[in-house]
Amino acid sequence: MTPEHSRSIPAVLKNAIDWGARPWGKNSWTGKIAAITGASPGAISTALAQQHLRQILGAQGVVLSGGEAYLQFKPGLITDDGTVADESTRAFLEGFVDQLVAMVARLAPTARAAA
Repeated sequence: MTPEHSRSIPAVLKNAIDWGARPWGKNSWTGKIAAITGASPGAISTALAQQHLRQILGAQGVVLSGGEAYLQFKPGLITDDGTVADESTRAFLEGFVDQLVAMVARLAPTARAAA
């Protein structure tokens, strides 16, 4: 999950991605499977950050799961212990993660055979 910073991703996340892509020719990201989600107080900010992150990860060879998740963060959505308090949001996120797990399961035999 990524927050939106000035219509993009946080600098620390971009820096981590860049470090994983070095040294040249030894990219740690190629072939990794990922999903992107985000939350923002507004209705569109996370969509902008996610689009930029999708572009960056795609250039690194990351296999992105098909879905996207945009959450509008509201007070009380997540409790102090990290639990998603809203039942419909929790069910949505569980389905989102289930899709990612299914993609990993489908691609894992292919990845093992190539290694």
